[in-house]
Amino acid sequence: MNDLVGIIRNADEISEALARLDKLRERFKNLHVEGQRRYNPGWNLAIDLRNMLLVSECVAKAALQRTESRGGHTRDDHPSMDSSWRKLLLVCEAVAEPGDVEAAVIPDITITKKEQTPMRPDLLELFDIAELEKYYTDEELAGHPGRTPRTEK
Repeated sequence: MNDLVGIIRNADEISEALARLDKLRERFKNLHVEGQRRYNPGWNLAIDLRNMLLVSECVAKAALQRTESRGGHTRDDHPSMDSSWRKLLLVCEAVAEPGDVEAAVIPDITITKKEQTPMRPDLLELFDIAELEKYYTDEELAGHPGRTPRTEK
């Protein structure tokens, strides 16, 4: 994940990471742990591995869908901020059909776009304008009380 879905990302590397995660998912299906759950570090490692696979897949799928750069998410192939993403959340869900034992062990991951309520103006005013300028567009900050219009250089 650090190599392909780190802070600097692009669609090709994210897709490669998802392909590798698919292979790891298949290998995980053959995993078994000897002994009982109680006091068994192997059991805990197996659960940790499952959870790491699920979270990694969530991060990679969401990163592939998010076509902008902001903060800790930088896309080489989409270097600009897109203010429309501020209104969206990408929600990751683990989905398993009832009765599908294999999918219940390591379920499929779906990413759904959901509308996000923008930050209230009174809360936005609490932030230093110089910090906000890193993450918000000029249009979004136009009404901020600490805002002075940027001049072209």
